[in-house]
Amino acid sequence: PSQCSCYGRIVNCNSRSLASLPAGIPTTTQSLGFYNNQITKLEPGVFDHLVNLQGLGLQNNQLKSILPQGVFDRLVHLKWSSLTSNQLKSVPRG
Repeated sequence: PSQCSCYGRIVNCNSRSLASLPAGIPTTTQSLGFYNNQITKLEPGVFDHLVNLQGLGLQNNQLKSILPQGVFDRLVHLKWSSLTSNQLKSVPRG
């Protein structure tokens, strides 16, 4: 996506004042960073095409609502994720 920097299979969208996740994240992405933005919610299916994702950083955003059930279900290779410094009340089982 034009709002992000890409380095091989790493997509860096950190500190870009994003309110939502941009379209066009490559399916080959293995590490995805959205630290320090203003993302307030995650839409159902937003990560479904990122089947190779191993790392996901969403800390220091404004995630407020309950995350959609199954939002991380297709991320079968995910090794780490960070949702710290948000305002989440719960995280769905996975």
